[in-house]
Amino acid sequence: MNPFDKYSIQTIPLKGDISILTASHEPDSFPHREEQIEKMVNSMRGIVMGMKTNHLLVYGKTGTGKTSVTKYVTSKLHEKLGERLIISYINCQAYDSPYSIMVNIAKNVPGAENIPVSGWPLDRIYDELVSSMTKAGTSLIVILDEIDKLVEKNGGDSLYVILKLIDENPGVLGIVVGITNDTSFYEKLDSRVKSRLSRDSVIFHPYNADQLKDILLPRVSSILKPEQYEEAAINLCAALGAQEHGDARKAIDLMRISIELAMLDSSDIVIRDYVYRAREKLDSDILRDTVKTLPTHAKIVLYSVILSIQVHPNSATTGEVGLFYNKMCNLLGYTPLTSRRISDYINDLEDYGMIGTMLKSLGRYGRTRIIRTSGREDDIKRFILEDSDLEKLRDVNLSTQLKFEQ
Repeated sequence: MNPFDKYSIQTIPLKGDISILTASHEPDSFPHREEQIEKMVNSMRGIVMGMKTNHLLVYGKTGTGKTSVTKYVTSKLHEKLGERLIISYINCQAYDSPYSIMVNIAKNVPGAENIPVSGWPLDRIYDELVSSMTKAGTSLIVILDEIDKLVEKNGGDSLYVILKLIDENPGVLGIVVGITNDTSFYEKLDSRVKSRLSRDSVIFHPYNADQLKDILLPRVSSILKPEQYEEAAINLCAALGAQEHGDARKAIDLMRISIELAMLDSSDIVIRDYVYRAREKLDSDILRDTVKTLPTHAKIVLYSVILSIQVHPNSATTGEVGLFYNKMCNLLGYTPLTSRRISDYINDLEDYGMIGTMLKSLGRYGRTRIIRTSGREDDIKRFILEDSDLEKLRDVNLSTQLKFEQ
């Protein structure tokens, strides 16, 4: 008997295409996002009429549908205009320089496809793009997902170049659509960029549990029969997603993993217990992936936070974390970063939800930040030590060796 026989499709009671519960699935409808879709259509209608229109900033937390709805609306606009419209989607986590962004835009422009990925000066790429687009008579939509990362890296230079490409050339009609979870993004821009970024704004509010259930139920119903899932399981996925700032992605991932676990168990029904197991698995995977993708120095800062809290549970301050960080850098042979950069990494780790901070008054000595972890310190340490560059810390008793002198 082949040990894999028990996993064959014929032996699994639950069958169906669970790809519609993955991030790559693009739905045909967006419950509870009708208002945002209408605002985006109104903002882009000028392109249909051949008129200049405002740029668009799309705000919202993770999992509120910003990117999916933006892609849906722009795809419908492309459906209307056909080859007269070019859409260039760019994730600013991956492409964060003026050169890389212009090259990626060029890939979609007839006549500019052969611009090399390196070797040309930026102004030559710019001129080639303007010439090609003017000849083609096309409109351009540049979607900059996580646009805040672009500005953080380049101080607005990349955004300025793209806005100039669209705004200063009569032969180029188009808009920039910036997607961000930073509601203060526009206020952080320098005046040079603000003057070009005349914009409309669309805000994606977090989903509540009932709205998440409305998103989940049609997807699950297209996969499973009514008797193959408990409504309570869907309700639990929706409730857990609502707790995570109304994160539809979290709710959908939980439902997918719950179904996968039920399939592995050869169960004929998805019940609440599978959702609890799915949450444990998903949280572990997310934490590991988040830690894995941190820069090396951010990992050292995070490790320093954990050690500082272990040694000084009631007084883990940024200054103490800095001392631990410097000592560990010396042990590892790294050049320590400045206090300001350490503080920046602490802010980033708080944004990721790995740590929390609060200000404490020291009277005439000013204020300091008290730091706490969000839990799972042992898991975080284990994931950090999976980095081969930091594994030498594994056998070092840092809590003892680095403990501050009293």
